[in-house]
Amino acid sequence: MKEAIKVWIRNERKIEEAIINGKEVQVVESDFGANDFLIDFLREAGFWGIITGMKPEIKKGNGYPSKIILGILIMKELLCIGKIAWAGKIIRDGKLMADIGFNIEKIKKAEEKEKGVIDLCTLRNHLKKIPQIESDKVFYKHLKLLREKRWIRGHQYVADAVELEVPYGETFEGMRKVWKKKEKRYKYGYKLELLMNVTTTGRLRFVGAALGPINSDERALLISIFKKIEKHLGKGKVKEIIDNLTLDRGYWGGHFLWKLKNRWGVDFVTLVRDDDLDFVKHVEYYLRGIEPTFKERWITVKKRGRKEKKKIRICGINGLYLRRYSKEGKEKDLGKVNTVVVDERGKERRRIYVTSLDAEGDPFKIYKFYKDRWTIENQGIRYLSQRWSLRDLTGRSLNSIQARIWTILILYNAVKILEMKYEDKMEKLQDEMRQRGELSYLSGSALIVYGRDKYYGIFSGVGYANLVAERTAKSTGKEIARELEKILAEKVSKKKITDLVRRLKEG
Repeated sequence: MKEAIKVWIRNERKIEEAIINGKEVQVVESDFGANDFLIDFLREAGFWGIITGMKPEIKKGNGYPSKIILGILIMKELLCIGKIAWAGKIIRDGKLMADIGFNIEKIKKAEEKEKGVIDLCTLRNHLKKIPQIESDKVFYKHLKLLREKRWIRGHQYVADAVELEVPYGETFEGMRKVWKKKEKRYKYGYKLELLMNVTTTGRLRFVGAALGPINSDERALLISIFKKIEKHLGKGKVKEIIDNLTLDRGYWGGHFLWKLKNRWGVDFVTLVRDDDLDFVKHVEYYLRGIEPTFKERWITVKKRGRKEKKKIRICGINGLYLRRYSKEGKEKDLGKVNTVVVDERGKERRRIYVTSLDAEGDPFKIYKFYKDRWTIENQGIRYLSQRWSLRDLTGRSLNSIQARIWTILILYNAVKILEMKYEDKMEKLQDEMRQRGELSYLSGSALIVYGRDKYYGIFSGVGYANLVAERTAKSTGKEIARELEKILAEKVSKKKITDLVRRLKEG
């Protein structure tokens, strides 16, 4: 005979009444449940629904709704747990499981058996079944939300790639290798291309991502992001979203830069790849013939953790020809570009920046665009690695790896928006995290309290203690009332009355 499933309804008012009136209740503790405002924000803003909306290709169900399983993934990432194998404390935490949507009866039974409400392999297997096309669709749905809510500011962007190394095993799907000359070894794994919206204040949002083998061309991955934006948001959206794009020297290539400007309508700033290029010789020849005026500027740099002032010489040149050469050595004119030349230690330390923006009008602005890229790299990619465990791959399939990374990027954006909207609350949370020595975005104890009927409530430790104190006071009051009735009904001694007064004072 099948056991009947009891449906529990969250209702704090009903549980408060039960506690105060002395009715029997049961309590489940949580170490990570006090910050309801974070979970509430994810739900109210739409991030929770977007992430849990990833649809798996399932032939045979495992008995759990997809939204429930993906809710566990969200909690895992908010707790900054990289590997699924380390997520046991989540599935054993009654408060978190109630937030995700698990039936309280299921949580109670799991608590009695001292085990989690779901097997961790179920989560891993579920992520395998989410096609890359589906996680892409969800990611760009989140981008649409960011734009609708005006949580993306300005039109300045940076693109950068990060290598995700696989230190062991040869069974990772789509994994390739690349030779690292400096390290004198092959590196195995994947390359993750990221497109980031930035502002002058350094605020960062991830708005595009592409995953490929570690030997992938970063330029091809970036173009694939552009194509995804236009596929999911509409034709012409790349040009509408991006005014200028800063790239490191790895994206250099005359035809690629021409394509950015003429095919996609995006202005660019990048650094010339190396000093042996014909374009560099062309710039040097121009400098010798025209001798443009260099301006001196003082800039602030960090050296061994300390800020120092450094003087540079800078000039801008407009209208230099950009050329492309075929394998046969044939030259093709790709039009004109502009360049900024910076001497940091005289001519022996000269850097040449190429741009489609006006270089002569404000060369320092172009220079600063590129220099700010390092700040973004620290705030973005390093932060993803240290705080969000980016390099801990979930499973060996491309489906699961991408589904997890895309979830991290969406949650990163959501948390940063929350920090902007509720600065005081998030600062308090971060202080708690530091004191506990944890990276988690969920901190502070909380309790699930459920009664004998179909209701349950979630309370902070202090809130629950206050209700218990109120119940005790109420119970003591009834006791005193009974004593007074007895005194009035009987002619008792003065000593008994004195004892009652003393007890009232002590109580």
